[in-house]
Amino acid sequence: MKQKAKNYAAALVDSLATVKPGREKSIVANFLKLLEANGDMKKAKEIIALAEGLFLKKTGNKKIVLETARPLNSRSVFKKIKKEGDIIEEKINPELIAGIKIIVNNSRQLDFSLRKKLQQIFQ
Repeated sequence: MKQKAKNYAAALVDSLATVKPGREKSIVANFLKLLEANGDMKKAKEIIALAEGLFLKKTGNKKIVLETARPLNSRSVFKKIKKEGDIIEEKINPELIAGIKIIVNNSRQLDFSLRKKLQQIFQ
């Protein structure tokens, strides 16, 4: 019987939560072997995304994506909004023109980009 992606994700998070430090790679390697043996490798991306969300929820941390038109020069932006355990990802999107777009946990969004301002003006 094929397993659902969310079941795999929950199993992966539970396995990683109880593992001794330094053994994470072997847990993930074994998990990938399990997916391959079950013929579920095509679900790997979905499983990892779900596992990341479950892990962050379990630990009370956030995934914060900072989307800018150009690379940020200063890492001070990261230090001000990040707490220990949070995942910070920087994306470059020239379509923003200028400014910043902040996405928290793939759901909440603050859009301070010039593109958004121009869209609001010309609607």
